[in-house]
Amino acid sequence: MENKIPLEPARSYHIYNHPNGFDDFFSNRNDYQKFLDGYVEYIVPICETFAYCFMPNHFHLFVQIKSESELIKILRTNPGTKTVSNKTISYRFSHFFNGYAQWYNKIYKRQGSLFRSGFKRKLVEDKEYFVDLVHYIHSNPVNAGIAKNIQQWEFSSYNLILSESATFINKSSVIEHFVDIDNFIQVHQSIFKEPLND
Repeated sequence: MENKIPLEPARSYHIYNHPNGFDDFFSNRNDYQKFLDGYVEYIVPICETFAYCFMPNHFHLFVQIKSESELIKILRTNPGTKTVSNKTISYRFSHFFNGYAQWYNKIYKRQGSLFRSGFKRKLVEDKEYFVDLVHYIHSNPVNAGIAKNIQQWEFSSYNLILSESATFINKSSVIEHFVDIDNFIQVHQSIFKEPLND
């Protein structure tokens, strides 16, 4: 059994997964929107979101778990310590993924697990990796051959970061890591091809 690193308050993670078997888990725009709606409901209250990309057969999320003081307003705490367990944080993600899987199975009349067992996660600890990860996540559709350029793929955070509209994406933190919006755009003119997943 794979040993998963814990999801802890105030730490940043790359979270990703693939479907179980050879199925896709997004077939049309409605599926992407349903997944995004679930993300906003279950994950946005407990995380800052820096980047995401949803593709037919996998997804990427780059998030920072909120502080302990913020989490205790939302999640169940340990009765003795009044702290939030990392298992409680992971359960919130699992609940989100399971809810989408149940909906998808019902809509498409399928049975069995939709996602591979357990979602993958990797700790993000430095500024250089932060920039590389955002660029890598946004480059995924081009690398997969389903978009000609990064801005063409609508199911990622790239265009949201450039827009002036209100969004759950922490745009200010992303742009700060890239120095400014011009550099953010310039970096994304090239495609990040190196795999970042272990």
